[in-house]
Amino acid sequence: MVKDQFDISDILFNILANLIYNTLTAVGAPALGIPTGTFTEYLGLLTPWNAIYEITKVKSGATPTNRITRDEKKAALTDFLRLFVKKWLYDNMPPCTATIITSLGLKPHSTTRTSHGGVPTIKATFAARPNVNHGFDCKVLDDSGKAAKPEGVSIIRVRYFVGTAAPVDPAKFPNFRDYSKQPIVLPLTIEEAGLPVAMASCYVNASGQEGPYSTVIVTTIP
Repeated sequence: MVKDQFDISDILFNILANLIYNTLTAVGAPALGIPTGTFTEYLGLLTPWNAIYEITKVKSGATPTNRITRDEKKAALTDFLRLFVKKWLYDNMPPCTATIITSLGLKPHSTTRTSHGGVPTIKATFAARPNVNHGFDCKVLDDSGKAAKPEGVSIIRVRYFVGTAAPVDPAKFPNFRDYSKQPIVLPLTIEEAGLPVAMASCYVNASGQEGPYSTVIVTTIP
């Protein structure tokens, strides 16, 4: 899976999700043929996201349960937005235009192609051991058991989900960290200690394309 425009920090995601909705529902908005029911669905996901974001944007005022709810609401809205922008923006030209896409805080598709090598094909082997700082010391190995990055790989990505409702596909885990080399330490917090966490890793090339994910590890935050 390619790292896309919605794989961003919570504050930037909040700005982007609201900008797209507000721009396309405002008086004089571009006529893109988007049904009213689609905007109703959009608002139904955006409203709870906005509510939990307001609670969690100040770390000192958020509980572990709040953060789990935030991740769940963000994941649901992200899934919707990925399909929404593909169907009603990028695959809807015309009437949609590159200018409209830019006005929504998104990037128009490039008319040129830059080669960064193929999508990584090696499935990483992922291991994680709890450490004393409430995180995990991780190791990622290739198919020959080596820790060095395979040819064509720029970074090692570890995605994770804190809570009990982790998506089946680790590519949909909303949280991730990228590493250029090993050893890898995945830092979590004392407030999250005792909560379940799902983790997986993959190799990523220079253009952000993800290779296949490792087997998901489900454990408890120390």
